[in-house]
Amino acid sequence: MAFPFDEYVKSAKELGRSEPFIRETVEYATILDAQNLPVIFTMEHFAVLVGMPSNMIATILKFRNNQYNQFYIQKRRGKGVRLIRTPEKKLLYLQKWINANILQKVPVLECCTAFTPGISLATNGYIHRNSSRILKIDLLKFFDTISERRVYGFFKYLGYHPNVAFDLAQLTTAHPTFEFWKSLSVVETFKIGAKISFNDSTLPQGAPSSPQLANCIAANLDNRLQKLSEKLGCRYSRYADDIVFSVQDQGELPTFQLVNRIIRSEGFIVNDDKTRYLKKGMKQIVTGLTVSHGFHIPKSFRQEIFKHLYYSKKFGPFEHLKRWMKDNHREHEIIYSFKDWLIGNIAYIHSIDQRTGKKMLSQFNKILWGFEEDANAQSSDEMK
Repeated sequence: MAFPFDEYVKSAKELGRSEPFIRETVEYATILDAQNLPVIFTMEHFAVLVGMPSNMIATILKFRNNQYNQFYIQKRRGKGVRLIRTPEKKLLYLQKWINANILQKVPVLECCTAFTPGISLATNGYIHRNSSRILKIDLLKFFDTISERRVYGFFKYLGYHPNVAFDLAQLTTAHPTFEFWKSLSVVETFKIGAKISFNDSTLPQGAPSSPQLANCIAANLDNRLQKLSEKLGCRYSRYADDIVFSVQDQGELPTFQLVNRIIRSEGFIVNDDKTRYLKKGMKQIVTGLTVSHGFHIPKSFRQEIFKHLYYSKKFGPFEHLKRWMKDNHREHEIIYSFKDWLIGNIAYIHSIDQRTGKKMLSQFNKILWGFEEDANAQSSDEMK
């Protein structure tokens, strides 16, 4: 919604504001309005825009680290667990507002294929189909190494007043938990400790604002790597923390050393254990998709989802989760999160393989979840 400049100037004059004040605030608003961003003068003004009392937002800011629930989910290939931190209802609302009204208005490059409307893992896999050579590089703790300082700098770069940028950064970051630091290896602690301190706040994985914030902050990285790929005649994409270069018959892959140098200069860290060169004839998997001959869902992943469906139906989801997940002391919350995770993976499989997706959905609908709300009715209708 465009900022009402005429109405604002008239109101400011009626309130006796000085000409310099009106001129400076109009210039400030013009910068934001030109980008189709909401004009926010102060946190009190932000409270009016979001429809929440300013003292409530102040309390959320003061106790922001206590505004998250956390749980663990098993990583897709069964190697370790991932800590998810979901914000409480009021903070969740604010983060969704920031994401919808600010972050989603900021364009990202086409090579950025994660968390963008209309683009999916299928899009990312399709880019690298039928490759003769692939270079895969993983970014270590992608969200967890993006500090509050960088988020503050991004909001300030958009044109927001430093005080507003500071509050927006605080609303979208939180201190890493003790469990996070404890889970790191010695090498990971050394690498991450060079980027953030124990007292730094970072992007929480599970907050609705974190994915697009990460994309925006990695925009310069994407720009540099995209230009490098164009120079070498290869293909490039980044899906969250997964960076992929590929060539078919012609073109040249960049050296790992050069890409690593660019990544480090942009404030990110390479996960050396997940760097791979894949040649034709090898099993080529890009962000969970086999891309050797076209692209499709790996058999092992399909089997994993069918396994969860089978045991959830046979024993009930909570009994199944006891064997699969950690931190299962809150039954309702964990089942609901697992339910979302499961239907999300089914929807993903359906986007690539409709036949298998519908078969999975049929089994999913036979599971007794132990609570009445059926959050997946809409997903069910969409996949029929």
